Amino acid sequence: MKIKITFILLLFSNVICGQNINRSLPYEEVIRQYKILDSLSLKSKLFTYEKTDCGEPLHLFVISQNEIFNPQILHEKKKCILFINNGIHPGEPDGIDASLKLANNLSTNPIYNRLLENVVVCIIPVFNIDGALERNCCSRANQNGPEEYGFRGNAKNLDLNRDFIKADASNTRSLINILRLWNPDVFIDTHVSDGADYQYTMTLISTQHNKLNTIQGDFMKQKLNPALFERMKEKNDEMIPYVQTINEEEIPDSGIVGFLETPRFLSGYMALYNTYSFLSESHMLKPFDQRVKSTYNILLSLIEVSSEKKDDIIDTRNKANDATLKMKNYFFNWKLDKTKKEAIHFKGFSAAYKKSDVTGATRLYYDREKPYDKLISFYDDYYPSDSIKIPKYFFISQAWNEIIERLEKSGVKLIKIENDSSASMTATYITDYETVKEPYEGHYLHYNVKTRTENQTIKIKKGDYLLLMPQPNMRYALETLIPRAVDSYFCWGFFDSFLQQKEWFSSYVYEEVAADLLLKDKNLKNEFEKWKLINPNEDEYSQLNYIFQHSPNFEKTYCRYPIFSCY
Repeated sequence: MKIKITFILLLFSNVICGQNINRSLPYEEVIRQYKILDSLSLKSKLFTYEKTDCGEPLHLFVISQNEIFNPQILHEKKKCILFINNGIHPGEPDGIDASLKLANNLSTNPIYNRLLENVVVCIIPVFNIDGALERNCCSRANQNGPEEYGFRGNAKNLDLNRDFIKADASNTRSLINILRLWNPDVFIDTHVSDGADYQYTMTLISTQHNKLNTIQGDFMKQKLNPALFERMKEKNDEMIPYVQTINEEEIPDSGIVGFLETPRFLSGYMALYNTYSFLSESHMLKPFDQRVKSTYNILLSLIEVSSEKKDDIIDTRNKANDATLKMKNYFFNWKLDKTKKEAIHFKGFSAAYKKSDVTGATRLYYDREKPYDKLISFYDDYYPSDSIKIPKYFFISQAWNEIIERLEKSGVKLIKIENDSSASMTATYITDYETVKEPYEGHYLHYNVKTRTENQTIKIKKGDYLLLMPQPNMRYALETLIPRAVDSYFCWGFFDSFLQQKEWFSSYVYEEVAADLLLKDKNLKNEFEKWKLINPNEDEYSQLNYIFQHSPNFEKTYCRYPIFSCY
């Protein structure tokens, strides 16, 4: 039976507040405190889900005023489900400590009962448990405390905030299951910033509004965001949009840019499901206790605004879900529009240069004795640089089980084919791409992908899959299956086997074959002669290879993207 004892509450409060204001609680203590809260309050429950890469299970703490913990029923009752994720980077522990204090207050203090009438709060205590267990004092060289904190990489040395398309980590796959089960309306991921120095303790990243459906994007930019900034100002904790400078120097005077969270990021992944998503970014140089307090304030402010605007949040999200099913074209690969900007007040410190005592070179510094409050430019508009007509369906061979598993885990519905057959479909060929020189999060990323298409008859085997359009989670499918999309499965290297040619020729044998082909195919002969005029210095093998690549001998599968579509 759950109990409520004043003495235990006071003891709990003392533990989480602690005597050392520069100390963040270790993982084991965090979970112990959530277990205590679970026993204290009928409206709070600690769930245990699948294991992470370090073998520890992922936990979810839910605060539901009406003591209902079934997400489907909560959505039916039109509760706004607000989801807080902590410790994706355990070296940035502000949200871990702030959320524990928040969970204590919401669970045990009756003054919050009214606030929770509209909102159900879900909290991941620590997402990257692996990194949280690797406590150290020094890996965050730019950060002002706490004394100890976790490490950015997980047990596989992956940055989990780059893992939400490839889903290489067990942590990620477990969290995806939780997110799809609870289907939050509002989401926030807690972080600590890097970059420039300025007066604010808290900065905020909001989902890039242009990427959302117009109704939802307008509501976020015109209503939701301003309300959040106003709430923080009322708490004497004024904040600013996340400070990403428009030029390479970390000087905000030049202007700051709205952060573009592509689907590899957790908040970008959530945006594919029309969830209002945010990142809190407390300032690295402010004292740890001040950062925790500010993170607490933004979390509480988000709950307050979500409660106040619950009906609008749910209504605009439902309209965005409906609009997704009616899309005819899909826009992607967003670029900053530098022709559009707005002026915002910014409280910074004067930047200057002086000689480095270490290198002797000129170095940047910020003079905290010279604060300023002035207007700077804020660039917060993006435009899509690419688009496609949405197909009727995608065809996926059963051979690609790792793709099928990822699609299904992220809520995409697939139909298993029951009989062998064939069909005319659109095949896509990769005509050009670039690849990073060093591995990025365990993959060699491709970018600047170019494609061409042609119609082909494709064999279908029993056990292959169709992905029919439209469907509710189709934005995730489109971002991953369009090879030109910046975070597609192709760009993450899942289909690299098709970028390698499998069959070749011996020159002395192919001489006669090539001569016969040129004799029979006048178009090929004409194109070959044109090519030779443009490339007069090519050797014998290169010339034969040109004919080979334009002949029936050349394999159709070379650089052919193995996902097909029908329009």
